[in-house]
Amino acid sequence: MAEHTDFEKRFHDALEAIGAVKPAPPDEPADEAVEGLEVAESDTEVAKLSTPTAINLFQHPDIHPVVLDLCLLKKYGPDWLYWETETLRHHIPQDFRTSFSDRESSVSDLNIGKVQAMKVLHYNDTYWQRWEVFNWCTQPFNYLYVDFEIMQPPSAAQMMVSVDTARHVRSDVEWTDEVKNFIQEACRFDGVFCPPIPLDFVEVGTKHGLLDCEDVQARWPDVRKTGRLPPEETPENEQLRRNLESHRYMLRNQDRLQSQMHLVLNV
Repeated sequence: MAEHTDFEKRFHDALEAIGAVKPAPPDEPADEAVEGLEVAESDTEVAKLSTPTAINLFQHPDIHPVVLDLCLLKKYGPDWLYWETETLRHHIPQDFRTSFSDRESSVSDLNIGKVQAMKVLHYNDTYWQRWEVFNWCTQPFNYLYVDFEIMQPPSAAQMMVSVDTARHVRSDVEWTDEVKNFIQEACRFDGVFCPPIPLDFVEVGTKHGLLDCEDVQARWPDVRKTGRLPPEETPENEQLRRNLESHRYMLRNQDRLQSQMHLVLNV
C-alpha cells in the first residue's frame, strides 16, 4: 500500500492473525479509530490468514522506519550501516526469503528512503547539525518520498514525528543553532508558535507579542490529557487546537510502531 497486490489488506489481516492491534488510520485520532476495527468472523477464518514475513515489511508503505531498522540490525548487525543502497537492494530479497513469487521479492523505493534516513541517525550527527539533512530525513520518517531538488517544508506535526523517531536511536546529540532556526521557521510557516514536546527545545513565539505562549504551555497538559478545547476563539486557544492535532498525529505514529513491533519477531 507487485502491481495489483493489496498490501494494506494483507498487512492488516496479518496483524489480526497474530492478535496485534491495527494501526490507526492517518486521518483519524487513535482513540476514535479503535471503534472501526474489523475482526475475522470465525476462528477458521483467522487460521487461514498468512503470517507476515520480513519481505512484506520492506515492501509495505506504512511500515515504521524503526521496525525496518530493527529488522536489519537483527539480521546483519551493524554491518548493514556501511552498505550502499544497491547492496541493500540485492541482499534483502536474498536473505529475507518468503513464499511469495520473485517478482514480489523487492524493496520499495519508499522503504529504501526510510532505511537510508535511519542509517544517518546511526552513522553520524548530521541530522542534528544540518538543516537540510534534518529535512531530508523528516520526509521518509513521515512515509513520504524525498525530493532532493525541491524544498519540502515540513509541518510541525511531521517534525514532531521526526524527532520522536530519532529518539529511538539516539538522544545524546545536541541540536545546532542551524537546525533549531530551521525548526523555528518551519513552525512559523505552519502557524505553530508554541510547539509542544518533543519540539519544546525551540522557542518560536511571535514578533508582534499578541500571543501568550506561557498561557498555552500552562493549559496544554490538561488539553493533551482530556482532548477538550475551550470554545472561545482566541489566539491561545487556536494554538492549543493546532498542538492537539499535531500531538494526535504523533500518537498515531507511535501506535503504528507499537503494533508493528510484533513483526520483528518473524525476522
